[in-house]
Amino acid sequence: MRRLVANLYPTTLDLHAFRVLLMDSTGYTPEEVTGFGEADVELLPKGVRLTLLKNRAGRLRHRAFRDQEQSDPSGCPDDAIGGQLTVDWPRREASEVVRQLLDVTARVRAKAQDVTDTLFVSAAVRPNYSDGIVFGRWTPYHPGTNFRRWLTAMEVNVKGDVHIGRLRKSVKVEKAIVTEGRIDAVADDHTEETFAGHYAQGTTLRILSGRTISTAQQHWFDKALDRVDGPTVLGAEHIAQRSLEDSGLSAKEAEDIMSGQLDMGVSHCKNPYLSPFSRAGELCAVAPLRCLECQNAWILPSNLPQLLLFEAHLRRLRALLMPQTFTRLWGQSWVNLQAVLEDRRPEEIMEARKHIEDGQADLNFPLAAHTEFDA
Repeated sequence: MRRLVANLYPTTLDLHAFRVLLMDSTGYTPEEVTGFGEADVELLPKGVRLTLLKNRAGRLRHRAFRDQEQSDPSGCPDDAIGGQLTVDWPRREASEVVRQLLDVTARVRAKAQDVTDTLFVSAAVRPNYSDGIVFGRWTPYHPGTNFRRWLTAMEVNVKGDVHIGRLRKSVKVEKAIVTEGRIDAVADDHTEETFAGHYAQGTTLRILSGRTISTAQQHWFDKALDRVDGPTVLGAEHIAQRSLEDSGLSAKEAEDIMSGQLDMGVSHCKNPYLSPFSRAGELCAVAPLRCLECQNAWILPSNLPQLLLFEAHLRRLRALLMPQTFTRLWGQSWVNLQAVLEDRRPEEIMEARKHIEDGQADLNFPLAAHTEFDA
């Protein structure tokens, strides 16, 4: 009797496969993919729209699942075969699974008209054969026909706890890989906190997260290397005008630098009217305080005494301001200045300090530079 009924109607073991396929194609929970009836299905030209109910969260959602574009396995385009494409490999689209489920359970649903909230209905034979064939709601947790028995019948070996809910973690991992680890895209049917607490503990996601972080760090590191956040420093070997022109300056700019026409204090400026700190066409309003953060600045050996005076000014501010405030206001200038001074030879430093002591070098600051606030 059981073998005969199994050939005529879907059994409990048959429906386990449909639940697995629906979870795989939709990514939703076992209760959601088995909790919609015929009235909750809307077949679309290229997909299906389902009404899903999540009991634990008490949420009713309407979700549309689109079919994937089909392609010929031989690589031939559709028009090469007359516009008709016939495929014989398994399809994982939710619409195809739902269509087959509707077809398989049609006769059972016709005999169990009181069950309208689910497509998962089956036929069974009682042990004593007294009730004949029983048509009704699917019972996936019966000891003789539960998920474990289905895995055994399909010869599928599962390590760890044999629970259908674990399949959802696999779907989440697959989605995380496809979306390159974006939690807002993966956690589309629950909160990001739920995803982090229940699904982000697997080895695959940890590796993926590490890869994402490393990629982001490398991106910003490469961007930092490509960006020049400071002046161009020239040594004594670059002072010749032809060498300045070879460095990217025009003949006029090189001549003005050599003659001191573009001296801004701690450096020479390629064009003080194209300052990144002021409006285009206006004279730079922050020189010499921000010259060490400007790409227009060119530092020559003759600027070394002024650089030492500027270092003394920053050291005074560093002692007065909170570390966070100093780093925010002067951190980039301080780092660039130290890098410039470290490239100078000790005898150059001594000669520059002698010029300062003899009163042959000075550095004029605007009045505002002598007052700093922590606000």
